[in-house]
Amino acid sequence: MTALAGCSDQGGSGGSGTVTFGHLAPLSGPFATIGKPSKKGADLAAKQINNGDGDLSVEVTHADTQGSPETGVTKARELVQQDDVDVLIGFGSSSVAKAVSEFANTQNRLCVATIAQTPDITTKNCNRVTFRTASNLDQLTNALARTTNELSDGTRVAGILPDYTFGKQTWNVYKQQMKSSGATVVNETFPSFGQGDYQNEIQETLNANPDIVYTSMWAGDLITFIKQASGFDFFEQVPDFVAGSGAITDVSRSLGSSMKEMIAVDRYFFQYPDTQNNQQFVDSWRSEYSEIPVNVGQETYAGVNGVVQAAAKSGGTSTDDLISGLEGLEWQAPEGTKTMRAADHQAIDDSIWTGAVGPVEDLDFYGFTEMLPVDGASVTPEPNCSL
Repeated sequence: MTALAGCSDQGGSGGSGTVTFGHLAPLSGPFATIGKPSKKGADLAAKQINNGDGDLSVEVTHADTQGSPETGVTKARELVQQDDVDVLIGFGSSSVAKAVSEFANTQNRLCVATIAQTPDITTKNCNRVTFRTASNLDQLTNALARTTNELSDGTRVAGILPDYTFGKQTWNVYKQQMKSSGATVVNETFPSFGQGDYQNEIQETLNANPDIVYTSMWAGDLITFIKQASGFDFFEQVPDFVAGSGAITDVSRSLGSSMKEMIAVDRYFFQYPDTQNNQQFVDSWRSEYSEIPVNVGQETYAGVNGVVQAAAKSGGTSTDDLISGLEGLEWQAPEGTKTMRAADHQAIDDSIWTGAVGPVEDLDFYGFTEMLPVDGASVTPEPNCSL
């Protein structure tokens, strides 16, 4: 039996055999399409761990950030100071992740981002308590630019980006990579996050006559954009539409037959990889929820499992124990092997899932018709963090 040690003054509940999680995500509003699957992923991981034959158990408490950094910190404070959770996990938007990471550091409480992609929390704003168990936007966007060049002959690139940290950072990475391949940026627009009306941006982009249009809008924003752009025959006039949110399946399921063909990156698509581990996960998710899993569900599921394996490895559930167990940890997720880089607390996935999205036989929503996985290590920048 694994012996668990730890003291409460190290953060978290310490010496118990239970790892307690406070899951923070947008569970209401237009970005709940991200938060709700994340909640399901945490719950499924907890159920399987608690029903397994290991020595550790899991408790998860959920809180709705509503996509707001202020609300996220308020809920995080309640989870830490009232519920005394060992781990804050999830988050959603990059701005929420940054705010919760800063708060967690003041409380010496483990912070695990499974959704938000901003590299800041594992680079210039890194701290010892914060980890990301999913690919960040540098990894995803570098891989997507590589695949764009493989699937498209276009050289005139336009961007339609949400006007906040995530949108600007993804665009900077994508356009830099495309320029280095000989492309020219012909237009860029920055609609407000959650703006809802994109007619001006759509028309301005079409006027620039691009071959490739890149966006990192996501969830409700991307759904609304695709619906409005369809009314302008946007997708008939733009040869290649490229979606860089890393979360395309939730949009595809919501749009159904209104979805459009595109080049995309997703942190997970349930048909890949073709492994027993992934198939068992998909079967378990379908049995539990009567639907297929999407990327954020798988990522939070993987994050909970990674933390529990770290607790088993270190022999404790205090913050110091969990940090020690996570640094350098290699574990198996449904999407493949994850390795936690100790230098910056950024996970490196063995594959980044990119390719062409369109109608797939036996699915009632669009999926990957051509999958071009990119080696995760090959698109991961060197560490840039002082822990």
